[in-house]
Amino acid sequence: MPLRGSSRHGWNSWKGYLAAHQSRLDQYDHFLVADDLHYRIGEREVISEGTLRFLDGYELEVARRQEVTVRNGEPRVRTVRYSYHALHRGRAAVRSLFRYDNVHPHPGHETPHHRHEYDWNGNQINPPKHVGEDGWPTLGDVIDELHEYWRQTR
Repeated sequence: MPLRGSSRHGWNSWKGYLAAHQSRLDQYDHFLVADDLHYRIGEREVISEGTLRFLDGYELEVARRQEVTVRNGEPRVRTVRYSYHALHRGRAAVRSLFRYDNVHPHPGHETPHHRHEYDWNGNQINPPKHVGEDGWPTLGDVIDELHEYWRQTR
């Protein structure tokens, strides 16, 4: 599914993307415990999968597909499919907090970009909230949101 060209989600050099990603993680070195993201890099796509682990049992499960093009000999990427699932691993249970994705469309939504919300017990609140083409977050945005959630619940 081609994107219409949101500037936040447009083409970026692969090196630039990795530098921006690392810079964002460095901002949270007081919160981030482990970066278990793995990248499968192909000629036409990059698949990113894994988990970012944070203090106090907070986690962010990441599944993303970026398409690849080459410009002036340098690979460039842009995200086309994503799922960012924030959760908390407590002593007794794993509880979903929120999830952004565009993996599946929902009736009545203009675009597939949406946010799943969960109650305090981790039960999904329906229907998912449509965030649209201009509202879908970057991975960095989702890390910011999870950090704020953690900060407010400490």
